Amino acid sequence: MKKKLTSVLLVLIMIISCIACGMKPEKEHFIVYSDIDFGEPSTTVTYLTIGDKPTNGQTEIVIDELNKILTEKVNAKLDIYYVGWDEYLKKYNNVLSSGNVELDLIGTSTDWLDAWPNVFAGNFMPLSDEMLKAFCPNTYRNVTDEQWDVCSYNGNVYFIPENEYSQWTNHGIIYRKDIAKEAGIRKISDWNELDKYVRYVAEKKPEMIAWDADGTNTAITLGYLMSVTKYIPIYEISTYGLWGADSRDLKTIYSPYYEGNELLDFAVMMKEWNDIGVWRDGLFSLGDNTEEFYEGISAMTQHHTQKYYTDIKPEMETRNPGKEVDFYWFGKDNANLVRNSICHGAMAVYAHSRHPEKALMVYDLLRNDKECYRLLRYGIEGTQYVMTEDGMIERPSGYNTNRDSIVTNFWWGRRDVLELQDTSYSWNEYYELLDEYDHVVVDYPWDGVTIQSENIAKKLKKIIEICDEYIPEITYGQYDCTPQEEVSRFRAELKKAGFEQVTQHIQSVVDSY
Repeated sequence: MKKKLTSVLLVLIMIISCIACGMKPEKEHFIVYSDIDFGEPSTTVTYLTIGDKPTNGQTEIVIDELNKILTEKVNAKLDIYYVGWDEYLKKYNNVLSSGNVELDLIGTSTDWLDAWPNVFAGNFMPLSDEMLKAFCPNTYRNVTDEQWDVCSYNGNVYFIPENEYSQWTNHGIIYRKDIAKEAGIRKISDWNELDKYVRYVAEKKPEMIAWDADGTNTAITLGYLMSVTKYIPIYEISTYGLWGADSRDLKTIYSPYYEGNELLDFAVMMKEWNDIGVWRDGLFSLGDNTEEFYEGISAMTQHHTQKYYTDIKPEMETRNPGKEVDFYWFGKDNANLVRNSICHGAMAVYAHSRHPEKALMVYDLLRNDKECYRLLRYGIEGTQYVMTEDGMIERPSGYNTNRDSIVTNFWWGRRDVLELQDTSYSWNEYYELLDEYDHVVVDYPWDGVTIQSENIAKKLKKIIEICDEYIPEITYGQYDCTPQEEVSRFRAELKKAGFEQVTQHIQSVVDSY
């Protein structure tokens, strides 16, 4: 695309004049993009997100409406590239590294989508302050210098944080409260009660599978470690949370995967769960565990707070009004809860983007323009949602999820001020959880600490490969030796791969801050 210097200068003059007066631009004032060349063909900006591509045609209709606005404002159109959920991380990294797909905006995350490894692999474009100010001005002014530092490496910004959105993605177990009462449990508050619950189902409910897991979900492992200790993991190193610190001593780095008795205790319990049939023999799940939870096939499912109150609890109440659902959040045992990093969701520009400036303009509109935001997040008013008198949204009469839903999965630039509350969500339960969380939660301590580096990238890759082999085995008791032997083998492999050297590196980084 042609770079319009007039547009850049106008934006920079506005920002510089505000800084000279000792203030930022008014947040209510939307900085527009001047002198866009509407004589040239519109630019297609391709946005990569995680999720299965929808097939009902509704998302395309919504994007067509969105593109009318984008074309009018910045002479651009949006296209969505989906990376499906099955083995999503492997496929995500392969797509970015291949260079075979034309992409521009990349949804990413430091804790579940390998943002830093992709920085080191050269898959994300470095973004200068000047570039961000010129082409993403409305977003730029709402990110502090400290927050930009969290997204930077060697003086360059590599992604834009989702810093204006409040969310709770701490994981836990969603279970049947009515069954827990049968087992003599008022409310599951620790792992002993969870253990009692699954044993009751396995022994007394032959028509059910306590947890119809498929053997791939290992969040429960870190959940156990955070529940029985005060361990706070460094999420950006791997989704397993391999290294971290005790919340009472954040300067001392250690790994409960590599030392201590907690992992062994967990392995023993999971081997027992396997032996008594908490999940199917061989982990041959019939299908989607959450769907089976609704149908009464499975007695629990594993997810996070957001999924619990927005989807699972309200859906269960709609489909099975007599079935009570509750949420046991990992860490409750020890009041151990940490906020998300502001880079739990973030947006990057692909290193091979052919029009990064236009991509930033489009992102700026998606994140800040109310009309664009609502289309991308909620769809078309009257089709995907209607507004209530009190300003909330609900499904229109006759709405059918399979026929009418959209999938855009814009988890990389949401803002509280533009969000709409859905009447179908379980808000009372959400606020009850917030009351619990607010009393114990601590800020994520590693934001702004650049722990990953190219120096340890190779060792990390091998370590994570070892974890990919052993942690699912340990989580589901899928091995032929004793738990003690399995954990010993796992730790021996980690040592051989340089685990202790990586620990020393992380410790030196933390010591330097």
